Parts: sequence; structure tokens; C-alpha cells
Amino acid sequence: MMTMVADPTYDDKRDSTYIRSALFQALAMVFLTTTGAGAQALKGPDAVASGPEILKATTRAAAPSLEAVPVTGIESRIDGRLDDAAWAAAPLATDFVQLEPDEGQPASERTEVWVLYGHEALFVAFKAFDRDAEVIVGQLTRRDTDSFSDRVHVAVDSYNDSRTAFHFAVNPRGVKQDIYRFDDTQENSGWDAVWDVATDIQADGWSAEFRIPYSQLRFGQASVQDWGINFVRDIARRNETSLWAPISGEDNAIVSKFGKLRGLRGLEPPRRLELKPYSVARVTRSPSDPENPFYSESEGFGSAGLDLKYGVTSNLTLDVVVNPDFGQVEADPAQVNLTAFETFLPEQRPFFIEGANIFSFNIGLGDGDGSQESLFYSRRIGRRPQGEADSEDGFVDAPDNTTILSAAKLSGKTDGGWSIGLLHASTAEETAQVVTGEGAHLAEMVEPLTNYGVARVQRDFREGKTALGLISTMVLRPESAASDLGLHSVAYSAGVDFRHRFWNDNYQVNGYLLGSRVSGTAEVIAETQEAAGRYLDRPDAEHLTFDDTRTTLGGFLAAASFTKNAGGFWRYGTGFQSRSPEFETNDLGYMREADFTVNWVWGAYQHYLPTKHLRRWNVNLNGWTVRSFGGERTGLGGNVNGSLQFSNYWSGYAGINREAEALSTGLLRGGPSFLREPSLNGWAGFSSDDRKAVRFNLNTNWQTRSESDSWRFNTSPNVTWRPSGRANLSLGTLYTKLVEDRQ
Repeated sequence: MMTMVADPTYDDKRDSTYIRSALFQALAMVFLTTTGAGAQALKGPDAVASGPEILKATTRAAAPSLEAVPVTGIESRIDGRLDDAAWAAAPLATDFVQLEPDEGQPASERTEVWVLYGHEALFVAFKAFDRDAEVIVGQLTRRDTDSFSDRVHVAVDSYNDSRTAFHFAVNPRGVKQDIYRFDDTQENSGWDAVWDVATDIQADGWSAEFRIPYSQLRFGQASVQDWGINFVRDIARRNETSLWAPISGEDNAIVSKFGKLRGLRGLEPPRRLELKPYSVARVTRSPSDPENPFYSESEGFGSAGLDLKYGVTSNLTLDVVVNPDFGQVEADPAQVNLTAFETFLPEQRPFFIEGANIFSFNIGLGDGDGSQESLFYSRRIGRRPQGEADSEDGFVDAPDNTTILSAAKLSGKTDGGWSIGLLHASTAEETAQVVTGEGAHLAEMVEPLTNYGVARVQRDFREGKTALGLISTMVLRPESAASDLGLHSVAYSAGVDFRHRFWNDNYQVNGYLLGSRVSGTAEVIAETQEAAGRYLDRPDAEHLTFDDTRTTLGGFLAAASFTKNAGGFWRYGTGFQSRSPEFETNDLGYMREADFTVNWVWGAYQHYLPTKHLRRWNVNLNGWTVRSFGGERTGLGGNVNGSLQFSNYWSGYAGINREAEALSTGLLRGGPSFLREPSLNGWAGFSSDDRKAVRFNLNTNWQTRSESDSWRFNTSPNVTWRPSGRANLSLGTLYTKLVEDRQ
């Protein structure tokens, strides 16, 4: 076993933060492809390949591999200096290949990586050589914060399923980042692991040592194992990302293109048990209204609870919280919402963030909050009480949030390819204390006792290229209490989903079929029928039926799509989603609208290889049509847009969108349909070289409506100055002009 002793300078770095990798941002835009790892010669930072050189560079090579070497009784310090004798026996990974800016070319600087494994942890060492070490960039930021920095990454597919990876990164200042990768190209940056790393800057570059405990990874019981692994390096001043095992944007793949760490022997998955008890005591002193009977100049509060994490098996983890403390969670920003739909709020509580990918089931379309629609929206659990207590001449003391009595989830992925997620939570009945104007003391319920449940199961086939899944959600409330507050007593949803990649993984079909059912009193279900986005009582919709005697409401959602998402420069796809008017998932999900069928088609040419003057460019075409279940056309439009980046790293984008005449079934919020005239809108912008200390950008957008005097224009210039590795200064303004004849 190799034991690690922390360097004395390391403690000051533990709370610093990590940078999101430019590698995976580039892959998400599908701008780039990579090549085999066999090139030897180093080229200068400004070299640009083109023509036959590019074709030669992009010839595929087999994924590289390393033989795993165990550590036997050698003591080493985690100090980032790489002077421990243990590293002399470790296999060497080098010959990194650029992903950007000059895809397929050898990295501009040499990088060397060594890997060892012990009884309790995996050890990785990086030596990032740099011929100009004085300009190595490492900004000091919070953990998991993006910044302009050099960095090194190691990503480990310990499941060896070519779908899942545990990703760890650090910059020269010791700022950490960790990401849970799933479904090959997806990521959960809210995942936080417990691991050690130290860095050191030398005259010929910088180095980093990682200690990754097996308790933070997941793997099987086999006596001999192979793991997927990859190493990445970012050089900020050159906008360069290079990899040991090349990853191609052409393939639309990340984890499945990793290299291999072969022959790990005798690994025993640790018994994972973490207990985090807490207690909170505080006193608040504040001025208030002396006539308020709930006012106290000094108000005390005390609470206690427990967080538990237990490894049921090597692949399944049980998380339990009892009276959780979310007091340190960042507060939501204040917002003014004048729309008919509630504001989507991102999840920030650790219990719900970790493993969120397993429970996620997105049904969203479009931009903004509409894209966040999901069958499971964890902010429903512990939400602000839905009832209100009011005394016109008196005083009210109401809770800000519903108390979570307990919550538990079992999540993980088995050796057989099963992804399993089970979650249950109970929230307390909440009451508000009221003192009336006559001095009477009352207690009014504002939230009933509620039980929430989510079950998600998915099975991978063909190394994750095909998958089938099931999902179900449930909300239960006492019938009388739910009726008093106008809430559903029971709410269910359930469905199946699939995906299938074929023809060298260049094409994919996927889809899902869901059903929902809510129950309550006739008054409650009537309110559900009249809710925004549904409006079953709309007077001019013959296909809708409003029934004020209903006590249940059931609906469905169906969706499917076909895409070419890899291979060459061309991408295209088509699909549809159909929601019946009665579909409802807002008790535990987030949904804005129902009663529509949308069909779409798109095509794109994405040139991700550098040419003489451009590093990359793309053009996209999109078209769609939307109709209600009664055949009313509520949307018809299309757009063309594109972006490019020049060889000097300046970039720009532009687009124009046309919307045809269509009906709005919600503009009058329950009234008859409103005919919207055609409209034309566009957007454009540019940004300067983001490697420079001073950067400029400009964003604009506009809209006009024919047959109307209405128009809109926005512009927002901005300049950013980075005086050092510890500061960013930004100055900008927003100008908006709006002329609206509808109100």
C-alpha cells in the first residue's frame, strides 16, 4: 500500500475551485475532431494544418493503453513535485494530440502522465512541460468555477462500460473540479467527490499529483479488471486542448473513446460509510414592529440532523438525510415574474444534486424555462408552502419553506448495465400562526404532510449503444388536507423510453411514452383544467371539454426523433412531441404547457477542421410547426443561423428567424384564441480573442412584426480586463428599445 502525506502548503488549496474543461465545451458544440496518437514532432503554437496534412492527421489509430502497475510498500507524499521513487516504476503516457485549436496535430508542449494503483486509491501524476513557464496561467477561484487557466484532467471509466466516467481536474493553483460523466457525452458538474491533489510550478513547466480513493469510484468484483481512462491538458494562452486518447467531435463521443488501463488485480471495493451529523444554533437580533406579537428583538433557533451515505454494494449507494440542513446553500436570486408560468429555479441542495442524472427525465422544448421541463423537478420537495394565511388587520408568522422530515435514495449502476434510482421523501405539515385584528390566536395549515416517490430503471445493451428504461413518479397527500388547500391528493406519472445508435454510431433514434393521472376534489380538478398552458375552459376550442364534476384527470405525452449526430461535417434530424390537453406533471415535475403537437426538422453543416483563414464555422437550418389537438395552428417558423472563428481567435455569429401567422391559445389567459401576425427577428454578435488580457464582445437582437407598429431592439457591448490570475474586471451596458401595440 502506498500512503500519502499531505504537503504543508496543500491545506491552503483545499477550498479553491476548479475549471470546467474547454475540451467538453468544444465537444458539446461538435466543432472538432481528433486523430490518432502516434504523431511525434512538436509544432509551434500558431501552426495551422490544412489540406492533405489534415487528412493525414485525422487517420484513426487504435485507442492507447497502459499496463496497470501496483504500488508495493513505497511511501510517497502528495506534494506535486514527482520526486518520489515510486513513479519510476509507473508506465508512461505521452504523445498527446490536439483537439483544438489545430485538431489532429501533436500537442504544442510535451505532457507526461504516470499511473499507479494501491489497495485504497488510484494515483496519477502529470508533468506538463512548458517552454515559457513564466506565462503559465492559473487563476485562483472557487471550486468548480470556470476561469481562464491551464489545467490537467484525468477521467476514469471504472465501470468499463464506455458510458460512465469519474472526471477530476486541477489548475496550477490547485483549484479543483470534479464531474460525473454519463451516457457517453452527458455530464453532472454538481457531483462532488472526496479526493486529494497537489500542484507545483517549476522552471520547465508544472506538475500535479492526484490521489483518487476507490471509495469515490464504482467498479465490479472481478479479480482482474480493465478500466477506461483518459488524460487531458489545457493551455489557456493558446486555447489549446490536447488528449492522450483522442476524442473526435465527428463521433459525438467522449467516454467511449477513452484508452485503457489494463490488468488491475486484487481490487476490493471498499465498504463506504459516511456520517455527517450537524447541529445549528443561532440568534437573530433585528428591529421590527413592536406591536407585532411575533416580534422578538432577539430570536433564537436550534436544530439538528444527520446525513448518511452507505455503499450497499460496490455499485449501489444509499443516501439518507434526516431533517437536512440546507442553511449554507446559495439563496435564489430575487425575480419579478409577470408571466402565466412559474419561474424555474435550479437545484442547489447537495442531496438532490448528487446522482441527479439517474433521476433526470427531460421533456423540454425550445429555449428558456421551457427547455427545463422535466418529469422530476426536485425543487418541489421542501418547496415554499403552497397555502397562504392572511389577516387583513392582524399579523401572520408563516414558514418560508416546508420541512423535509427525511429523504432517502438508492442509486447506482450495476455490472450488468442496469442504472437504478429510487427516491422517497417526506415533508411535514406546516402551519402559520395568525393573530387577528381582534386579538384572536389561530393556526392555519399552509402545507399538508406529503410523500414523494421516484423510481427510475434503465438497461444498457450493446455497450450502451442501445437502452430501454422505465420511470415512475408519485405524490401522496391526505385527502382532506389537500382539499382544504386546493391541492391534488394523488398524482402519478409513468412511462417508458428508449434510444438506439446504429450505422457506426452515426445515427440515433430515441423516444418515450408517458402517462399522467391526478386526483382530488371536483373543485381542485376544475382548477387544474383551467390552469395556464391548458385552459380546457377556453370558449372557442371545440376539441376541449371542461367538466366541473371530474375528480380525476389523465393524459399522455409521446415523443420520438431521428438524428444523424456524428460522421463527417453534415448533421440532420427530425422528430415530434405530442402532449394531450389533460397531461399534468407539476406535482413533482415541471411543465408549462399541454395541448400541442410539434414537428421539427433541422440540418447543419459543421466544419470543425481549421482552414487557411478560419478555425471553424457552421451553418444551421431549422423548421417547425405546432398545432393544438383541435388542429389549430399555433406555430410555424424557421430560421438560419451560423457562427465562425477566425485564425486570430476572433469569432462571430448571426441568425434570422421567421414566424408565420398563427394563433395564440394562451395570450388572453383563458379567453379565446388570439391571432398573431407574422414576425421577423434576428441576432448577431462578435467577440475578440479570449486569450488576451483585454477582451471585447457585442451582442444584439431585434424583432419586427408585420401588420403592426411593434418592434424591439437590444444591444449589449462589454469589455473585460484580466489584470492578473486572481481578478477579472468587466464593464458593460444594456440598451433596450421596445414598442408594443398589444398593451
